[in-house]
Amino acid sequence: MNLDSSGFTLVNLVWAALAVPAFIYILVGTDYSGRVGGEPRGPRITARWGWFGMELPALFVLPAVYLSAGNRHVVADLLVAAWVVHYVNRGLVWPWIAERHGRPVPVATCVSAVVFNVINGLLIGWHFAYVADYPSDWFLDARFIVGAAAFLSGAVLNLTSDYHVARLRSRNQGRYVMPRGVAFRILSSPNLVGEIVEWIGFALMAWSLPALAFAMWTMANLIPRALWRRRWYRETFPESA
Repeated sequence: MNLDSSGFTLVNLVWAALAVPAFIYILVGTDYSGRVGGEPRGPRITARWGWFGMELPALFVLPAVYLSAGNRHVVADLLVAAWVVHYVNRGLVWPWIAERHGRPVPVATCVSAVVFNVINGLLIGWHFAYVADYPSDWFLDARFIVGAAAFLSGAVLNLTSDYHVARLRSRNQGRYVMPRGVAFRILSSPNLVGEIVEWIGFALMAWSLPALAFAMWTMANLIPRALWRRRWYRETFPESA
């Protein structure tokens, strides 16, 4: 990739703008990869391997782009480390812990997720490697401090909620359950809310257009999923609604 600063900015603006129609399309569409969708077409793969394959590019592309440039900075180092920690859990740990007795995931969904993760990894990694110019006192900047607080609190909410559901499903032989306790007392999908907060925090810490675009795409993907899931809970467990 050989882009000047204006070309790189344009690519990121277009990518961020595409999150808006994507949000509308997903909101009125069907979740073929989850519990509430219709019957997808085409070949499918088991949910566990599908999740693993979808998340793996996110783990490796960004750090590979950043580290291969040989232009490291302590702020970018920390941000890349935060990214890697998140995706080590999502790609290498979570798929093998979660009970996945649900229906298989369409291969087309996996391919689109791989493309999505590669694009984000390239753009954010390129920014850290060739564009970012953080001042020496960036760790004391209000944007970084607020962003770090949001990232950490979102990560805690996401992780505790995910693993709480995993424990509940494990006790029920992998069957879907109506989650109770912890943050589920006030939210139907605190794990998804936590991930949204996490990446908004990351965008603040990085203060970059690619990270903002990723946060926008995260919201475009997860807000409709949270709404679908709330409706599914109400329909499937009406006695708990």
